[in-house]
This record gives sequence, structure tokens and C-alpha cells, in this order.
Amino acid sequence: MQYEFDEKIDEAIHKSVRAAIRHFKRQKLAQESGSPQRPPTYEEFASVVDQFMEVSRRADMNKLRTPGLRDLFERAWAQRVRTYSTQRQFRDAYEAIMRRY
Repeated sequence: MQYEFDEKIDEAIHKSVRAAIRHFKRQKLAQESGSPQRPPTYEEFASVVDQFMEVSRRADMNKLRTPGLRDLFERAWAQRVRTYSTQRQFRDAYEAIMRRY
């Protein structure tokens, strides 16, 4: 069961990062017609990613019926979000956004 959670969590994190990139692209396009643009800080980007990840986590938690599975999923989620590779994925996505500004 842990293996299945890991794949699900990785997919949710990846989708959240992509959604944040799309969010900032749309924001940039909306600002192009008006005032000068200010690129987002890493903290702003991480905050948006965290919001998207939290929505995804809640949706996955709602699908689990037993408290044991919910607890297992919650622990797996917390461990996965703190890993170096996940933090590196955030940083790489942020750097990609910064290259566009």
C-alpha cells in the first residue's frame, strides 16, 4: 500500500507544481497589458504550490475510508514533501519561471 501512496503523492506534487507555473503564466499575461511586472518571490511561489498541494491532499484524504489508511497516507505525505528531491523540484520550477520574466 505504501508504494501506491508514494506514486499518488509524487503525482499530486508534480501536478501542483505545474498548476503553480500555469497560475504565474496567466498572472504575467494579465499584467503585460498594464503596469510594470514584478516577478514572484520564491516564498510566493512556494505558497501557491503549497495551496495546490493542500487541495490535492484533502481530496485524496477524502477518498480514504479507514483511519489507519488516512494515518498512513498522512505520514507518507509529510515525509515526501520534506525530501530533497521535492524541494529541488520546487526550486527548479521557480527558476524556470524566473527565466521567463
